[in-house]
Amino acid sequence: MSKEKIKKIAIKHFNQYGYEGTKMAQIAEDAGMRKQSLSYHYSTKKDLFFELYKEVIEEEQAFINHYFEVHVEELLEVQLYNLLTEHKNRFLTNPNVTFLYMFSFFSPLEAYEFISSQYGIYLGTLKEAINACFAKHTFRRSSEECTIAFVTLLDGLDIQLVYVPNHMYEKVQQITWDIFWNGIQMK
Repeated sequence: MSKEKIKKIAIKHFNQYGYEGTKMAQIAEDAGMRKQSLSYHYSTKKDLFFELYKEVIEEEQAFINHYFEVHVEELLEVQLYNLLTEHKNRFLTNPNVTFLYMFSFFSPLEAYEFISSQYGIYLGTLKEAINACFAKHTFRRSSEECTIAFVTLLDGLDIQLVYVPNHMYEKVQQITWDIFWNGIQMK
């Protein structure tokens, strides 16, 4: 049994049952192995969870860097709005991204410090990339302030993904984007 298959099954379990509800025995069973065999790869659920979370953070950092490399020639307004849309699509379709945000918002107590430090690394990558975009332009506020506002908008939209039906989300994204974009423009 490959570690990659174990991780894929574990992500599914963590997303479906949460941290507390996920059982190593069930992961092993779904992977077609005995719990003792799973213990060979991961001695505890916490070890498995930490490895998964760290890898998902690295995956999202790579996504952010790649996104801005590929879209570097687009107008900033288009680039950032499409990032919001791509971010939403990844949350809804990629179990790893669902895992990342679910546990970033609802951290298990025993993993809180680890998650906070890892998420801080991801957030640093995100802010650096966005700040670099804003720094190339002139706005009513500094590039750092625009970055803070954009990341706060993104965080707020992430919460909306959890609580608002998809058909309503589109309207929420458009409204908040319009207010944000118009608010940073020079008067």
